[in-house]
Amino acid sequence: MIPNTSKRTFNDFSEANSTGSPLSNVLPSSKRSRAVEPNKVLWDQICKLPPQTTQKVLYEICMQNPTASAFVQSADTARLSEESNEPPVIFDSYSKSCWHTLNTDYKRLSGSKQYEAMGEIYSRLSNSREAIMKKAGPDTQWGTRRNALEVLRKICKSIVLCNEQQIRHEILKDGYVLMGFTDSMLELATSMSQEERDEYKQEGLYEKLVELQSDCDDWETDMGGLGEIYELFDGVDDGEGDEDEEEEEDEDEASDSSQSVVEIASTLAPEPAPPQRKRVFSVIELS
Repeated sequence: MIPNTSKRTFNDFSEANSTGSPLSNVLPSSKRSRAVEPNKVLWDQICKLPPQTTQKVLYEICMQNPTASAFVQSADTARLSEESNEPPVIFDSYSKSCWHTLNTDYKRLSGSKQYEAMGEIYSRLSNSREAIMKKAGPDTQWGTRRNALEVLRKICKSIVLCNEQQIRHEILKDGYVLMGFTDSMLELATSMSQEERDEYKQEGLYEKLVELQSDCDDWETDMGGLGEIYELFDGVDDGEGDEDEEEEEDEDEASDSSQSVVEIASTLAPEPAPPQRKRVFSVIELS
């Protein structure tokens, strides 16, 4: 497991502890616990623990101690407040870098040389996408995720409209690069609330996503993942169709089962007894 590589020193901790931490004001109390002398050995042990172990220990402490739980909640509130005051991350540099990768950096190379450079081109595009997604996780603010989705769309447009035909042909034929971009865009769209998706539409950005269809020669082949993104924004998949199909299947199964019961009953029904042959008496018997 990866050790906890905290850059906070014991001196930093002891100074904050001696002057009083903001977290000490979480719960109003008439009785303050006596200040405890900083323990350097304990601090070093905490810093050496793996992050997951530290989290588990802290969770157990919070479950048994409401005061410790209040400290954690206060720290999380402070974190959210700090993040909300920060400006959203801008990703335009990635869009410009990818555009130059596709249109200018390999422009003077022959078709065969461009073909040989495709591995490097794939890496540049994929690394840019991964760097964007790393900074635009589901817990980041709306503006950051909005900018990330918009820049990924721009990069996709640069790919499908690439001026270098050899590079464009190889990327579309490969398929995996664009698949990665559509998967990431779907991930960002899924992380948005319905209100955030509505705001994305109001800003006119969703229309640009739809325009990717016309930018592609065959968007369902080149960027098939767009369909799921469109359904998510348009709210097409509401589950009602699946319920109707299930009801129809249940009705068909019921009719099939009743029909099979009739067929089985007919096969198991006893055959009618043959007609009794009438006895013919002789003249002697009758007399």
